[in-house]
Amino acid sequence: MARDIVPIHAFNRGIISARGLGRTDLRQRVGLSAEIQTNYIPRTLGSMTIRPGWEYIAGSNNNKKAVYFPFIYAVDDLAYIEMTSGKMRVFVDDAPITRAPVSAAVTNSDFATDLSGWTDNDDSGGVSGYDTGQMSLQGTGNDYARMYQEVSIDTADESEEHAFRIVVNQGKVDITIGTSIGDDSLGEATLTKGTHSLAFTPGNSSVFIQAASLTPYPTLIEGISIESGGVFEIETLWSESDLANLRWDQSADVIFISADGYRQKKIERRGVRSWSLVEYLTEDGPFGNINLTPINLSASAITGAITLTASSAVFKSGDVGGLYRLSSVGQSVAADASGEGQWSDYIRVAGVDDTRKFTINVAGTWTATVTLQRSAGDPGNWVDVETYTSNQADVIYDDTFDNSIMFYRIGIDAGDYTSGTAELSLTYDTGSITGVVRVTAYTTPTSVEAIVLKNLGGTAATNDWFEGQWSPRRGYPTAVALHEGRLFWAGRSKVWGSVSDGFSSFDDEVDGDSGPLIRTIGSGPIDVINWIFAGNRLVLGTASAEAVIRSSSFDEPLAPSAFNIRFPSSQGSANVPAVKVDSTGVFVQRCGKELYRLVYDNVQTFDYNSQSMTQLVPEILLPSCIRLAVQRQPDTRIHCVRSDGKVAVMIDDPVEEVSAWVLVETDGFVEDAFVMPGAEEDRVYYSVRREIGGETVRYLEKWALESECVGGTVSNIADSYKTYSGVSTDTITGLEHLEGKQVVVWGAGKALGTYTVASGSVTLSEAVTSCTIGLGYTAQYKTTKLDNASEASTALNQKKRVDQIGIIAQNLHHLGLQYGPDFDTLDYLPESENGEDVADDTIHVAYDEEAFEFNGDWDTDSRVCLQTVAPYPATILALTINQQTNERI
Repeated sequence: MARDIVPIHAFNRGIISARGLGRTDLRQRVGLSAEIQTNYIPRTLGSMTIRPGWEYIAGSNNNKKAVYFPFIYAVDDLAYIEMTSGKMRVFVDDAPITRAPVSAAVTNSDFATDLSGWTDNDDSGGVSGYDTGQMSLQGTGNDYARMYQEVSIDTADESEEHAFRIVVNQGKVDITIGTSIGDDSLGEATLTKGTHSLAFTPGNSSVFIQAASLTPYPTLIEGISIESGGVFEIETLWSESDLANLRWDQSADVIFISADGYRQKKIERRGVRSWSLVEYLTEDGPFGNINLTPINLSASAITGAITLTASSAVFKSGDVGGLYRLSSVGQSVAADASGEGQWSDYIRVAGVDDTRKFTINVAGTWTATVTLQRSAGDPGNWVDVETYTSNQADVIYDDTFDNSIMFYRIGIDAGDYTSGTAELSLTYDTGSITGVVRVTAYTTPTSVEAIVLKNLGGTAATNDWFEGQWSPRRGYPTAVALHEGRLFWAGRSKVWGSVSDGFSSFDDEVDGDSGPLIRTIGSGPIDVINWIFAGNRLVLGTASAEAVIRSSSFDEPLAPSAFNIRFPSSQGSANVPAVKVDSTGVFVQRCGKELYRLVYDNVQTFDYNSQSMTQLVPEILLPSCIRLAVQRQPDTRIHCVRSDGKVAVMIDDPVEEVSAWVLVETDGFVEDAFVMPGAEEDRVYYSVRREIGGETVRYLEKWALESECVGGTVSNIADSYKTYSGVSTDTITGLEHLEGKQVVVWGAGKALGTYTVASGSVTLSEAVTSCTIGLGYTAQYKTTKLDNASEASTALNQKKRVDQIGIIAQNLHHLGLQYGPDFDTLDYLPESENGEDVADDTIHVAYDEEAFEFNGDWDTDSRVCLQTVAPYPATILALTINQQTNERI
């Protein structure tokens, strides 16, 4: 018989699978691991503590399933977005943005039948009007169309925050809010298609709101209203089943969003309390290959709202919202000049003799000097060629510059305008101008309605056209990320990188390394890209493999001429967004049950490779992992939300060789997790589904700081907890979110027992000035099979008995630790220490006493179990085990 003292210096080895007991090469690791480590959170240093409680923040919108987007502009400038089925809310300072009830109202806010209540303030060329339930504003590119309204403010509300709700259906509108027409002292913004909420504080008895647009096609506004009181929310198109497909990345005040089956979106912030949800729209691509069919397209006009006609059936209803690019036969440019400095687009003239002739037309009612200008070689160095002070019809101009390339435009120069509108055009029978249109309505297979985004070069039928790659018909990307100054989208077998520093531009006419990056992936099941990871290189997660995009082995910036796709990992990924930890990426393998790390190998392969993070506990993510979130302080912790509502947490520190898995659970079902940066510790949030009063509810809850969970006046060790601070009372109210539940209470520096919430309140056993009330939970730790370096090399399969254990701890409540051979046979710490009784409410700031008796039995599988029950604090630094082994030699 041998006696051994088995030290467990660290609890940072976490859970190990029972199938790993034979890893003699990892004997120390296995010996210090646990079979169960639930709700005990280890630190890299080696201690473990009962996990912090979770503070109740708010219920989700209508108790629906939710996912959350962190919005991190700066460490001290944070918000987060809640997405539920059909709704979006924004939280600031852990509270949803709300609007005060105010009496102000916009007259005719929904434009139901006309524009009564609104006054036009158009420039001479702008046209404001009514278009079937919408305000229509059509500028000229130079002249604005404008409408405004004065909104009366109740005297009692002048210092209250108000908000305009503005819904734009098409185009781009400039909004100004002020104390006079066009004044922007209370706010200004340029809004695109989507829903916008602009907050302002009047400080006056009235405010003026003006909507203006320069677009040479109709900008359509569905409504302008004052938001009613209550929680601010914006309607979305995503259903509950779509929430798992949302992917996002942030640049400054914009979050870019993709979702399988939907056009990309943007969340825009214009102030702490002003937010928008808009469509992500591009005006210059990306486009597919040139048309190779005999089908021609022709436009009814070169600007504005047009009809696009095909020579044969080509259009489908799914084209609405998509782009078409047309290269004209010949060149036509036009401008309605109603002010100085207004010019047409240019034409490009080349060739010799009669092939250089073009036609000039000047019409309208105007008083000004119209000038024809020329630029040699490239457009930009304009010089005057001809001037006109009266209308001209079909003037043929021959510049005689044979074999030279010249550019021409027509307009009114600075100082040359008096009044009216001059209708100007240049027409050249040769050459081509490329224009872009967006389809707005489907009519027939040969006809659609469209708006011109980039002026066309003519109305004649052309066979030279391209269809956009994104539309309901062609589909949309499924993943998004920012990398090396470009916005990348991926899906539908392709990857698209924007023009450098132009996140909404895919203009393939941009030359050089700044041009867009558009490639076909071309390997495996790639219709849906599950995620994009932006590390040292760009990595795409597909169902079959991880695709790495690089310029070369030297990793110069990606460019059109330096863009290669490789597949160094063939694990494949599940439909769960990957997360970034420094330069590494962490993703869920396609089976949904294993976690892998993408590590850049700068020694051998000079590429990313995948490494298993669950090899010693392959069952930890069962039944499957549905969400990842990374916490960096106080340790790196990867929160893996499982489909059974529990969370597997990995404490990860490769430098210290720490990779400890533990389990977190609550009286409920965790559905989502996210992390926000914090000063002392990162802020960890869980979305938790609970059963309260026979109903299913969903709460957003935030982990307490570890420093708030050590006993004393404040100790936040309870779930879905609320705190009270105020006058001395024994009745705590405001607990409706826990109606009918049994709760634990910490107050007056001690545990005050358990109570059942009735009518949203509890009556305590004594009065307190502060307390924490929430759901209780239990932390459990069970050692793996005990082994030690005995004379027989191993204690496995040997009869053994644990007869003493020793505990070293901090901030340990005297009733905060139970121990025993199993969880059905547990004892508390000794009731007397050093010959003196220990009071029940004692909190040991430091605990280091002699080993005490342990009621173990002789067995080949002796274990030590530890348990802490909320709200008692407990931080265990070390455990020693005195073990007798019955060796057979």
